[in-house]
Amino acid sequence: MVEIKKDSSEVQVCNKCGEVNYDNVNFCQDCGGMLKDFTHVFCEVCGAKNSIVNKTCNECKNIL
Repeated sequence: MVEIKKDSSEVQVCNKCGEVNYDNVNFCQDCGGMLKDFTHVFCEVCGAKNSIVNKTCNECKNIL
């Protein structure tokens, strides 16, 4: 049997049920829970977490 190893950067563990999900999916393949945070974006300049409704970064005022 051939064992296929997935790159650890592709692995996401569901916070809701603990299921391990591969292939950069947005929702858990077991329970359907959201795996990615769609309510925030990170500034490309300083890395600060901002609400998706912000037009500029809260920290450095970079245009998002």
